[in-house]
Amino acid sequence: MISPRNPYRLLLAMLVFLAIPASGRADQVLTGSPLWDGFTSHDGQGLYHDLMRAIYGPGGNTVRHLEVPAKRGLIMVREGTIDTYTCLSDPVDGLELAKEPMYEGEFHAIFRKAAFPFWDGVSSMTNRRLVWRLGYYSPKDFPVPIEFSETTSGIEALERVVRGGADFYVDDRNLITESMRALKTPFDENDYRMESVGFRQYFPVFSTSKRGRELRQIFEEGMRELADQGKLAPIYEKWRLPMPRKYQK
Repeated sequence: MISPRNPYRLLLAMLVFLAIPASGRADQVLTGSPLWDGFTSHDGQGLYHDLMRAIYGPGGNTVRHLEVPAKRGLIMVREGTIDTYTCLSDPVDGLELAKEPMYEGEFHAIFRKAAFPFWDGVSSMTNRRLVWRLGYYSPKDFPVPIEFSETTSGIEALERVVRGGADFYVDDRNLITESMRALKTPFDENDYRMESVGFRQYFPVFSTSKRGRELRQIFEEGMRELADQGKLAPIYEKWRLPMPRKYQK
């Protein structure tokens, strides 16, 4: 046993573990993503954690999760250090998205009410300044021309709107709410409005290796089986999140 009083030995053990390719840990499925409240919480709770355990657990695998930034997580999938990154909406060169979504939901925008007193849906965003987290969205997600910038965090994106550096902060509703709770800059929530501005699906990302293809197939079959057996809906209901429409009967 590694003593918690010796953090250097603990760090060394973690580095040794990560140095072993995922293919060498046949009884473990290693996932990675940033910390997302309700999806991949640090205590092992969240929608994505529950789905992965429900799919890979019955096969005798232990699912372990690493909290990593998005860019680093994708590199780790390519290197084989982790098995899958959760989740993306668009393909990435050299990696494969599963064919079955883990999450499908609306994305929203928060903006100052006074700046847009007559909200007319997405058309109100025409030629306006949008900001979102790095890599989360792109201009093609919007049916109107826009200006955009990216930040490393939702808090920074929200702060730009509060300080007047952007008109809209775009994100998942839960993540916007999370950013609002964590924002240090004083602001009155009553001065702001949140509206739905789009809808899309998110998929886990796998490598193109033999192991990656096998795990992707297990995931795809597992999601369909859980849906057919009526076991998928309760997982989404537990987290008060919408189940993707393709699984709904």
